Amino acid sequence: MLRTIPDRETAAAVLAAFEDARRAGRSAAECYRAGVLAWRSRHPEQAPEYAAKQAVALILAQEKEGMFRIEP
Repeated sequence: MLRTIPDRETAAAVLAAFEDARRAGRSAAECYRAGVLAWRSRHPEQAPEYAAKQAVALILAQEKEGMFRIEP
């Protein structure tokens, strides 16, 4: 569950990084890592663990909405 509501630019950056990595054929872990790094670049003041949870929650929420099909 997202604890921080991301601004549109952060959400767009996270989702774009995830999708770009996915299109490049990266592993699922690398795709999520790309999203996390995008979040952290926009929120350097947040603890890495917190930022990772927020980015992954955002990606999963979008996947649930049907935007992405995440490969196992």
